Amino acid sequence: MTIITSGLFWFILGILFCIALVGFKIWMEDRGVKMVWWKWGLTVIWIAFAGFAIAFAGVSIGENEMTAAGMGGLIFGIAVIVSGFIFWRLLHLGKA
Repeated sequence: MTIITSGLFWFILGILFCIALVGFKIWMEDRGVKMVWWKWGLTVIWIAFAGFAIAFAGVSIGENEMTAAGMGGLIFGIAVIVSGFIFWRLLHLGKA
């Protein structure tokens, strides 16, 4: 568990996150979708929500709460998928 508390882990995670955002930007430009500030804001909020859903299930499993992990994973997982679909439709509103 000391790897998670080390600075190197978070440094590498930050680099990977930045690479993913740059890749997302290039991918959206290739698809002809113009990204404005509110679309970037929704992207960050959705990524945080998806991360919360994964973290909730992982922490619940780690604390040996299998029922909470299953129910929370199901509820938050469905909410992430539905909001992801809605978000994807919103992203394509300003297609160039």
